[in-house]
Amino acid sequence: MNEYIYAAQELEGMTLESGWKVVKRIEYPEETIDRPTDDLSVYYEVMKDGRLCFMKAIDFSKYMSVRTAGQKTTDLLKKMIEDFHYERDLSLHCQKKRVTKVAFVIESGEEEVEGYIFGIVPYLIFEKADGDVRTMLAYNKKLDFAWMMKSLHDVAVGVQQLHQAGVSHQNLKPSNVLLFKGDSKIGDLGKALCPELDSKHYDKEFQGDFSYEPPELLYGNMMGDWEKRAYLADCYVLGGLIVYYLAGVTMNGLLFKNLPEQFHPATYAIPFNAVIGYLMDSYELALNDFEKSLGENTLKERIVSMVRYLCCPDPERRGHPKTIKSVDSNYNLERFISELNYLNRKAEIELMK
Repeated sequence: MNEYIYAAQELEGMTLESGWKVVKRIEYPEETIDRPTDDLSVYYEVMKDGRLCFMKAIDFSKYMSVRTAGQKTTDLLKKMIEDFHYERDLSLHCQKKRVTKVAFVIESGEEEVEGYIFGIVPYLIFEKADGDVRTMLAYNKKLDFAWMMKSLHDVAVGVQQLHQAGVSHQNLKPSNVLLFKGDSKIGDLGKALCPELDSKHYDKEFQGDFSYEPPELLYGNMMGDWEKRAYLADCYVLGGLIVYYLAGVTMNGLLFKNLPEQFHPATYAIPFNAVIGYLMDSYELALNDFEKSLGENTLKERIVSMVRYLCCPDPERRGHPKTIKSVDSNYNLERFISELNYLNRKAEIELMK
């Protein structure tokens, strides 16, 4: 019997029954900013027929580590299998809906490894990205504006495609924007909401990183319509990505920096509609800070306007004004997609001068 109990952590060097060679384990230090929020898996590089890919191995030991009092082991095992099936099936659902700006599962399976007390390892294999936006921005301080607008345009298209497929991502952040040559794609659908697939999350609160969570949800304001709640959350996070790309900070960081501490969600225990006025005042200051960070950028007025519309703390006023006034939903992203495309083209022309 192997000294290790759980096989998911010890796959390096093995060849799976499906023919994938597990090349090496990918480590994410605890202190890494924006590390994967899925702490229930182990990550590996795998290779087959000369193709290097990324594997997410579901680790039952990590489910056991978050076990609550009275929770049965069989219930945890059931949850692990449900999570695995949900992410796999959601990827297939998006492919059938012709979503193009999302990184899909290219193969999935279950490996039974002998010599371990728990040797069953469900896994998902994805195309290996060249990197992610968080890493790219951390190590390339002078990325050109045109590249940023192209990447943000790709992301906005991806979010819109997901919405059209009945999916809300819920965990959009820089490390989940993956880079493939000249394109950006959205990764990690593990926390996405899709009622059509009977999502275990769809009637719950925001599933992603609280650093990017919309204000209304931080204050516990749960709108009854899951679609409106979830899609408007994606809009807020998309606007926050614009801020992160160009200023290197989160929208929430700017928003709560300017909000008196007694009104912060962790300490302010009154309804959201009672604090929204303070949030709106703080929001104006946050937008001013963001605009200053753009320096002499001649397009900053248009950029700030996008963020203003996408990140409004009041979800009922979030979205493009022309869309809100029309019969369409205020979380429709078409106008923002067009604007990001315009900014990208404008920046490319400037580079050619």
